[in-house]
Amino acid sequence: MTLPLAHSPLESARFGLRVMRGRFDRVDEKAVLETLLADGADVAILRGPTPLAAHGLQRYGMSVIHADTLVYYACDLNRLEHRALRNADVVIRPAHADDVAAVEALVIAAFDAYRSHYHANPLFAHADVLDGYVEWAMGYVRPPHEARATWVAVKAGEVIGFACCARDGTIGEGVLYGIHPDHAGGGLYTDLIRHTQSAFAQEGCRSMRVSTQVWNYAVQKVWAREGFFLSEALDTWHVNALLSAGDALSDHSVNFSQADVDAFASLTGDRNPMHTDHAAARDAGFDRPLVHGMRVGAELSRLFGMEAPGPGTLLLRSSLSFLLPIRTGVSYRLTVRALPRPVGRARLAVATVRDADGDTCVLAYCDLLKRT
Repeated sequence: MTLPLAHSPLESARFGLRVMRGRFDRVDEKAVLETLLADGADVAILRGPTPLAAHGLQRYGMSVIHADTLVYYACDLNRLEHRALRNADVVIRPAHADDVAAVEALVIAAFDAYRSHYHANPLFAHADVLDGYVEWAMGYVRPPHEARATWVAVKAGEVIGFACCARDGTIGEGVLYGIHPDHAGGGLYTDLIRHTQSAFAQEGCRSMRVSTQVWNYAVQKVWAREGFFLSEALDTWHVNALLSAGDALSDHSVNFSQADVDAFASLTGDRNPMHTDHAAARDAGFDRPLVHGMRVGAELSRLFGMEAPGPGTLLLRSSLSFLLPIRTGVSYRLTVRALPRPVGRARLAVATVRDADGDTCVLAYCDLLKRT
């Protein structure tokens, strides 16, 4: 099954994590998990029509965040009534090369306090998110593109607002608008909306759309007054898989013998024939007995306590998902990575046990605290 989930080079470079992104009508949780494991993804950003459900991925131990709901509004430009701009002392004109630095500074001022879906994820630093807005806007300011345009609002020689726009056939989109905080509340945003509506209409566009986070009521009120109507809502989910992030703690081969399994069965009292009896295992469709899942968990406990991080380590929490059976007498690859420890908090370790074909058999998320 091919999923609409692909590596996002720009976001990966910006945040220093392996980020994937895709749009879904429905989330197939198992298929998403398999894709994340195969890619070694750290974060997946899933977006789709509301209500989109992705919380079921939590069963695999991953942190799953409903990051936002994005709402789209549309306007029929064929029925647009021309309205005069409110700020007579402001000139709105196309941006040019000399405006690049001013627009960049304006993006930082306008979006420093704005909260997008990225801010819902603690893995993404605020400064990196803000850099993303700058990068986004600059993609419309430079270089020139026939399907993109940026308008700037200038007052007394100062750029105090901007509108980054795009056109796809007969559909125009107001992609990104920004007003300097010192000039907010004076109707300048309304003027930029009216100006871009008129510009798209003059270019032959039949409709225009804009979007924002659902909590951003202020701009939605403006859109409603200016002839826009709600047309679509999309949920955004972040899945923090963290399969490549952090430092490698261990990468070695493990092989659980039948004698080891029998000893564990004796210790725990779990003498399920699937673990101890070859005939019972064969009757169930396996070529040999299966290792107790908790025996794999015990191996992680031994590793954390004795090798990496080592003596003094406490295992505070573990979430183990058994995706494929671990068979006795077969070699597997155990890999553990850990994120840098936040001050005063446990360190998250992510462990995988893979078979000879590279398929993940066990996925574990563990919180570690080293007391030394």
